[in-house]
Amino acid sequence: MNVDDHIFLWNQASVRLQDVRHIVMRAGEQLRSYQLPASAFLFSVRGSGLIRLDGNVHAIKNCYMAHAGKGTYVDIEAIKDELEYYLILYKAHLPLPCRQELLRLLEKTQPFHIQYGLTPMHQANVFVAISRMQQAWNQNGNLDKLRAKALLYQLVCELMAQMQSQGIGVTVPNLVVQAVRYIEEHYAEAFTLDDLSTLLNCSSRSLQRTFKAQLAVGPIDFLIQVRIQKAQELLRQTNLGLKEVAESVGYTDSYYFSRIFKKYTGFSPTMYKENPLTSEIRHKSPLLLSRYSIAGQKLWKYNDHTENENHLRSRDGGTVPMYKSTKAMLALNLMLSLTLLLGACSGGGTNTSNAGNTATGASNQVVTQSNTTQSSANQEGKKSETRTIKHMKGELTLDFKPVRIAVLDTQYADQMIALGELPAGSVITTGDGSKFPEYLLDKLKDVHVLGTKDEPNSEAIVATEPDLIICTEFQDKIYDNLTKIAPTIMLDRNEDWRETLITFGKILDKQQEAEQIVKDYQEKTNKLKAELATKLKGESVALIRPRDNAIRLHTVEHRTAAILYSDLGLTPPKPAMDKSDTATMISLEVMPEVGADHLFVVTDKANQALTDEYKNSSIWKGLKAAKENKVYEVNTTVWIAYYGPIAINNIVDEIAEALL
Repeated sequence: MNVDDHIFLWNQASVRLQDVRHIVMRAGEQLRSYQLPASAFLFSVRGSGLIRLDGNVHAIKNCYMAHAGKGTYVDIEAIKDELEYYLILYKAHLPLPCRQELLRLLEKTQPFHIQYGLTPMHQANVFVAISRMQQAWNQNGNLDKLRAKALLYQLVCELMAQMQSQGIGVTVPNLVVQAVRYIEEHYAEAFTLDDLSTLLNCSSRSLQRTFKAQLAVGPIDFLIQVRIQKAQELLRQTNLGLKEVAESVGYTDSYYFSRIFKKYTGFSPTMYKENPLTSEIRHKSPLLLSRYSIAGQKLWKYNDHTENENHLRSRDGGTVPMYKSTKAMLALNLMLSLTLLLGACSGGGTNTSNAGNTATGASNQVVTQSNTTQSSANQEGKKSETRTIKHMKGELTLDFKPVRIAVLDTQYADQMIALGELPAGSVITTGDGSKFPEYLLDKLKDVHVLGTKDEPNSEAIVATEPDLIICTEFQDKIYDNLTKIAPTIMLDRNEDWRETLITFGKILDKQQEAEQIVKDYQEKTNKLKAELATKLKGESVALIRPRDNAIRLHTVEHRTAAILYSDLGLTPPKPAMDKSDTATMISLEVMPEVGADHLFVVTDKANQALTDEYKNSSIWKGLKAAKENKVYEVNTTVWIAYYGPIAINNIVDEIAEALL
């Protein structure tokens, strides 16, 4: 650990004290699964016990200081006598704008999120600072709060000095361990990928990427597997009905639960419950996870180099493979299938006969559905010529018009509707449970939701029974799995919408229609471009999006900004001419330097409060665009997420309405 880097970043950071708590736990009491709502220092002043930070164990004896970041799980146990400690919660971040090297150092060092522990050498100094901080914090005056914050800095200075002299080691928090624990403890509750990432103080994309890198499966798929495991336990060990089991593991719809259960296990809940082999299958099934399957792989060993540094450290046991096929598992599945088949065919009783009829009926139903889909495809095929679609993974030859298409990016629903077609299923932009944007809602009301772009729902995709899947590089890691469901085309998500539309025209055998839409758009924008040039006479236009306590200024490289600057020939402000990235993050204080004559502000529910806060500030009110009433709020979903011809034309119409 380079303490100098930590000291440097503490000097640069904006720090906010959240809470100071004084807690006394009696002998035998325990704290279980407390998830830190912010970064925290924990300082014990007397007593002994064990504290676990995401499973990393520290032995506490009298004075001991531990640090952990937001989202860390804290467990305290093995308390002898009384354990008295202080919990100091704070938030820290680097104010924007800041140099890129600072951001890289922050990402590398993570001073506000790493885990460490030490026994302070000068315990009296630490205790005095913390006790005074707690007393000041409990007062109501603003000066008292400021004094408490000053004492936090005093505490950090003391700790940094002691860490320099002691050479303390640190543990980088494992987001996957934290996420797995939360999922296993809250599997029966409704939450989204966005909710989970907010709890862990990271972006949903980062969590998704890290989770898949370690476990080869996304957080939501992992949640489903945990739910199936719990359902199997309930089916095997209790007499609960199907509806009760479904609700106990987080499913309000028992029919939907039954479908997912069968897709994951190969058997309906009823079959699983009634067959004696389910106990053995559950024990060996690769789709069923042991409790804390990741954290449980850590081996704990006691490190007692010195009396002042006696705490338990972790040794990583390695990545746990989520999917592994074994001969024993295949044999068990075969045995259960044979048992069910023989049970259906043997005996002369009414119940046995009914079981056989049910099984046969289900089989015929599947065949009928498959034949129906193929028949529709063949009928379309008579009208279609063979087309070869080039995509990011190679080529796909189509000799029929696909009937049921699953699209795994929101913009592709727009593309299909523009060509007079509907997808069988589509992902949505967020994990908040909402469906599709208002401008497409009447068209997509009967279209199945397939999860989100970042976290497609594989069960929903399978249930849609697609004959073609269209994805982007966002689904690269699951591409092979998608191809096992249906033929799959991977398109470049950031490709110009016109090129994508031409590709959809080929897929849907509507090349002429696609070309006409592009031609109409070109004529429309050429006409508007001339009108705007006459009206604005070179006035600059900026596209911004308040986000993450800063402002994202979209550059000429951004695909939506390109409508303003390339299609309509509008003048970008100088900072937006940077071609090195699609956007640059700036603070509110920098906005006057942007100097835009017109501002298009991208807003939604997630950033509306921040947008309003900025608009009510004196800096914003002093902007030229604000003074002249040339600020236009536009919707994020239409302007950013649905990059298709319908949305693009809506954007052009909004620009015309605002500027003419």
